[in-house]
Amino acid sequence: MTPEDSPQHGTTSPLDDLVDDGETSPNDDLGRRMGRDARRVSRGELSEREFYEKYHDEVVEQFGFDRRPGGESE
Repeated sequence: MTPEDSPQHGTTSPLDDLVDDGETSPNDDLGRRMGRDARRVSRGELSEREFYEKYHDEVVEQFGFDRRPGGESE
């Protein structure tokens, strides 16, 4: 193992930017909630229709459109 390959205490990684620092933007919050509910859909706890209806207005507000399957709208 070379010094470049060894982990060094106090160094940063490009992945460090993905760590939750306690402050989230509305977009981060929306993504986290959608991700959590997407897992619920995969487990059968929430229908796809319910998922699309739950987030449609927020997706349109955030992005100006909703082109997800089941969420077509301009």
